Amino acid sequence: MRVSAAALVLVVTALAADKKAFPGQAGNDNIELTATVTIDASEIRQTVGSDLGPGYVVVRVKATNKTDEAMRFGPADFTLVSRKDGDRADALAPGQLAGGSALIVKRDQSGRDWAQQTNKPGFTGVSGVTKTDKPQDDALLATLKAKELPDQDTKPNGSLDGLLYFSMENPKMKSKDLALLYKGPGGHLTLEFK
Repeated sequence: MRVSAAALVLVVTALAADKKAFPGQAGNDNIELTATVTIDASEIRQTVGSDLGPGYVVVRVKATNKTDEAMRFGPADFTLVSRKDGDRADALAPGQLAGGSALIVKRDQSGRDWAQQTNKPGFTGVSGVTKTDKPQDDALLATLKAKELPDQDTKPNGSLDGLLYFSMENPKMKSKDLALLYKGPGGHLTLEFK
């Protein structure tokens, strides 16, 4: 009896050592989604082949159409949410990351609405708008486009996979604090990460 208990402990320990984080998964009768989130800058560099800088999250998504009809999937169907601070981000287009100009809109960190701070009409929750002119990185742009989740129809019972790019403000976020929301032709789903 002691030998089998010891063997069981060794097997469980060995399995725990090889355990990898499960990707986020969600599904319904129409679609099946799986996703893994990458926050660490060095892992993002390995995934996209370049440094995106601080504040970016990359999510690898596989969307499987479970119906007998074509269904459209695309980056616009996804939103990344931080359960820690309520930050929300829609997927960015590759041109927003590597393009020549960018319009950066940041949320007010004080908790007050922007319109209340200035007493002028404006967008609620916006603390400032900054236009940056940076040189366009054609090689990075081509790579980001090639790896991005395509915006296209899937064949019946077919699948698409690719990367989604998000900008999140919190430098201390962890994958367990994030959820990926899907709202598209296949329904509404939430993918949790560990």
